[in-house]
Amino acid sequence: MIRKLCTILLLAAFVAPTWAQQTRGDKEGVVFAPRKGQWQVSLVLGNSGQSYNDNASYLLPKYTNTEGSIGLPNGGTDESGNLNGYLNISGLNDNSLINIAGLQAKYFVSDCWDINFSLGMNISITPKKDYIEGDYESVPDMIIPAQKYVNAQVTNNWYVSVGSNRYFKTSNPRIHPYIGAVAGFQMARIETTEPYTGKTYNDGEDEDSEEGLPEHVYLAAGKAGQMFGIKGAAVAGLEYCLAKGMIVGLELQPVAYRYDVIQICPKGFDKYSIGHHNIKLFDMPVLKFGFRF
Repeated sequence: MIRKLCTILLLAAFVAPTWAQQTRGDKEGVVFAPRKGQWQVSLVLGNSGQSYNDNASYLLPKYTNTEGSIGLPNGGTDESGNLNGYLNISGLNDNSLINIAGLQAKYFVSDCWDINFSLGMNISITPKKDYIEGDYESVPDMIIPAQKYVNAQVTNNWYVSVGSNRYFKTSNPRIHPYIGAVAGFQMARIETTEPYTGKTYNDGEDEDSEEGLPEHVYLAAGKAGQMFGIKGAAVAGLEYCLAKGMIVGLELQPVAYRYDVIQICPKGFDKYSIGHHNIKLFDMPVLKFGFRF
C-alpha cells in the first residue's frame, strides 16, 4: 500500500508542472502557500476507522423466553477477546485506497495554523409491518398466502472530529508539511421492535387455548444495542500543490489512542457492556485530494 501511495504522488509530481501556472522567485510561495481566511475541503481515501460499520445487527440481544444468552456472536469462544471486527479497527496491512473515508474541511486562522473538522451521519428508519395470516385449508388449490412481518427498526451511525495543524514553509513552495492533533467521537445505535408476528407459546397451563398465547406475552418486543468511542491522536502530513488551489496530500497518525464501549440492551434486564482500548503507532496513511479557496 505504501508503494501505491508513493507511485501516485510521484506521478502527480511529474504531471503537475503541465497544469500549474509557471512562476519563479519568492512570489511562488505566496501563490501556493495557505493564507489566513482560506478554506480547504478534501476528499479522504483510505480506512480512517472514524466510523463504525453500517451493519450493527450483532448489537441486538438474541434470546427467547425459554433459552438463549446475551453477548456478541464470538462471545464465550476463544475469539471472544477480538473486538476489532465489530469496532471497525483495521490492521496495519488492511487499508484500501478505493474506500472513501469522508470529507474534511479546514479553515486557516493564520498563514500557519488551521482548524479542521469532519462530520458524517447515516440514519435508517424502517416502519413495522404486521404478520397477516394465510388460508391454506378453505380452498386447497387456491390458497391465500401469509404475509411475513417486518420489524420496526431505527439505526444511526455518526462521527465527528475536530483538530488543528501547524504548517511549515520549505524551500519548495509547493510542498507544505504539517503536524497537529485531533480528537473525535463516534457512535452507532440500533433499535428494533417486533410487530404482531403470529408466533405463539404454550406453557401448558392455559387449558382454554391449544395454540397458546402470543409470544410477546412472555418476551419483550423491543431490543436495542449501541456502541460509542472517543479518540485522540497526533497528526503528521504533507501536502503538495498540483496547481493553485488544487492539493494532494498524505496524512498519518504517529500515535493514536481510542476507547470504545459496546452495549447490548435487552428490555427488562441490565445492560451488557464491554470496554475496549486501542493504541496505534504510525497508523496507515490516508490519501487526500482537496481544493483551497
